[in-house]
Amino acid sequence: MSNTGGPVDNSSHVLAIMSLYTDLATSPDIDFGWAKGKENARRLGYDERWLNALPAIIWESSAAVGCPFNLGDILPGQTVVDLGCGAGTDLCIAALLCGKTGKAIGFDVTPAMVNKAKSNAHVLGLGHIEAFEADFSALPLDDESADVVISNGSINLSPSKSAVFAEAFRVLKSGGRLQFADMVRSQVPAELPADQCESWADCVSGTVAPEAYIKMLQQVGFRDAELVGFSDYSTAETTVGALFRAIKS
Repeated sequence: MSNTGGPVDNSSHVLAIMSLYTDLATSPDIDFGWAKGKENARRLGYDERWLNALPAIIWESSAAVGCPFNLGDILPGQTVVDLGCGAGTDLCIAALLCGKTGKAIGFDVTPAMVNKAKSNAHVLGLGHIEAFEADFSALPLDDESADVVISNGSINLSPSKSAVFAEAFRVLKSGGRLQFADMVRSQVPAELPADQCESWADCVSGTVAPEAYIKMLQQVGFRDAELVGFSDYSTAETTVGALFRAIKS
């Protein structure tokens, strides 16, 4: 693994994100105004074997907006990268799927989430998980080092979405897959510009239309970029969860 990743952005919206997700990591019982935890994951279509096998602590700080595992299989021996791994729920599932011959690597901008992801990996005895604090638009990973890149509700939080997709493309092997769930813009209130509707941290102000994601994916080189469908997750009247996948040529 390269260690040349860029520093985490300390702009005001990133600091707001870090504050909110620190609270989610350390005080998951707070009502944040949006769904989280195991029952939310069940509603989004997570496999019952993971819901039943993983202890409650693994789920408590999870704010999934869809299920990226329903978009393609993760096989034993593969390397999986999770952009915005949060407390590590998806990272742990990916590690169980790729097995000890594989590797699951997570990145998040919030130190408290990275620490919790490491703790959750320890709880499950998953020594092939690595979690790091890093900006998604400058990953400390070698070119063509991953088989699958996943993400769940995190790319909308980045102001540099095209750079995030370019990094995902760079680190994927030829034929590798990007499969992710994210919040997208379903409508724009007539009285406010899209970037002023709600906070970035609540997965509203940073959302874009699904078509914008498809265009970005195509522009950085992905093929077969597609909007697979929508979840019923929402963070505001103007947002909805969506599921995407694409393949590196």
